[in-house]
Amino acid sequence: MAERETELDVGELMHNRPLGRFHLSTFALCVLALFVNGLNFSSANVAAPAILRTFDAPASAMSAVFGWGFVGFFVGSIVFGAVGDRFGRKAGIIGSMLAYSIPALISAFATSLDELAIYRGLAGLGIGGLIPNVVALLNETAPKSYRVTFVMAAFVGYSAGNATMGWLATFIPEFGWPIVFLAAGTAGFAFGVIQLALLPESIPFLAATNPDSKRLRQLITRAAPELTLTEATRFVLRRPANETKFSLKLLFDGERRIITPLLWLAFFAETLTYITLSTWLPVLLERAGLAPAQASLAYSFGALGAAVAILIVARQIDRLGIRAGVFSALVAVAATLSIGIAGLSPPLITIAAILAMGFGSATHNSLLGIVGGFYPTVVRGNGVGYAASMGRIAGIVGPPLTGVLLTDYSLQVVLFSIAAPDVIVAAICIVLAYYGRRILTPKSEPLPDRGRA
Repeated sequence: MAERETELDVGELMHNRPLGRFHLSTFALCVLALFVNGLNFSSANVAAPAILRTFDAPASAMSAVFGWGFVGFFVGSIVFGAVGDRFGRKAGIIGSMLAYSIPALISAFATSLDELAIYRGLAGLGIGGLIPNVVALLNETAPKSYRVTFVMAAFVGYSAGNATMGWLATFIPEFGWPIVFLAAGTAGFAFGVIQLALLPESIPFLAATNPDSKRLRQLITRAAPELTLTEATRFVLRRPANETKFSLKLLFDGERRIITPLLWLAFFAETLTYITLSTWLPVLLERAGLAPAQASLAYSFGALGAAVAILIVARQIDRLGIRAGVFSALVAVAATLSIGIAGLSPPLITIAAILAMGFGSATHNSLLGIVGGFYPTVVRGNGVGYAASMGRIAGIVGPPLTGVLLTDYSLQVVLFSIAAPDVIVAAICIVLAYYGRRILTPKSEPLPDRGRA
C-alpha cells in the first residue's frame, strides 16, 4: 500500500524554528562573504590619499574613481539580484565575489587614475551584487524573531572588513597603495572557494523553484534533523497565487505601493550620507587635522565602532521596529557635523569619526535589515536589489560631488552637505514604522502564509 502523501510548509518550518546550528552556520558564512565585501569596498577609500599623492592630483580627481565604482554598484545590485532570484542565492553570492576579485587584483597594476576608474567600475559590479543575495538568504534562513538581527548582525562582517582594510592602509607608506587591492582581491578568491564548498542554498527559494529536488530534501534534513521525512513528503511554500512568479508589479502590490517608494527614497538619502562619508572619511580626517596614519587608524576604529552600533540597533529594531533607526540616523548627523568643529583635538576628532561611521553604518544596515521582509520570496532578491540600487544612484552622485566641494568649499560646508540627507532618513523611518509594524515585530506571521513582507 502506497504511503499517504503529506505536505510540509517550508516557510512555516524555517520561520518558526528555534535558533540552531543550521541558522548559525549559514549566518557565519554570510559574515565571511560580507567581510570580503567590506575589504573590497573600502580599498579605494583608504588608498585615496596615497593615490592622489602618487599621481600628484587634487581631491576632485578621485571623483571618477569613486563615481565609476558606484555605477558598477548600481548595475551589479540589479543584475545579481536578478541572478539570485533566477538561479539561487548561492549562485548570486559566489558570482559576485568572483566579479569583484579579478578587477581588484588588476587595480593594483593601474598606471593612471582613468585606468583605475575603469577597474573600480568593474569591481563595483560584484560589490553591489553581493548584498541583495546575502540579505535575501539571511531573511529566508533566520527565525522570524531574529530576521532583522540576522541581517544587521551579519554586516558586522562588512564593518570588520572595513576595519581590517583601515589597518592594512598603515602599510601603504612601506609597500605602496597597490597592497590594499592585492589583499582584497586575494581574499575574495580564497573566501569564494569556501562559499562554493560550504554555503547552503536558500530552502524557501528551492521550495519555490524546485520543490522536488534532492538538494532541498538534504537541506531540510540538515535544518530540522528531528523531522521524519518519507518519499511521500511533499514540500510547499504557501503564498498568494499572484506571488509565484517574478513581476515588477509585486514590488508595488498592496501596501507596497507606499512602502517601496519610501524604501527607495530612504536608500537614496541614506547613501548620500553614509557611503559618501565612508568614501571620503580618510581625506576628511586629514583635512580636519589628523596625520595620514592617524586618519587610517581612525577609519579602522570607526569600522569597529560600526560593528558595535550595528549589534545595538539590530536587536532594538527586532524589538521596537524601524523607529529605532531614527535615533541612529540623528546621532550620525550630529557626529558627522562634529568632525568639522574648529580647534578639535585629534582624539576628539577620532571619537567623532567613530560615532559618525558607527551610527551611519547602523542606519545603513537597518534599512538593509528591514527591506527583505517587505517582499515575498519570489521577488526578494529583486526587491532588495532595486532598493539598494537607489542607494547606488546616490553613490554615483554623492562621492563625486563631494570631491568638487572639497576643492571649493570649507570642511564645515562639506560635512553639512554629507550629513543633511540623514534627517530625511529619520523622517522616513517614522513613516515606515507605521506601515511595517505588523511585519517587523516578532508577533508577525510568516511571510509565505500572509503574502506580505
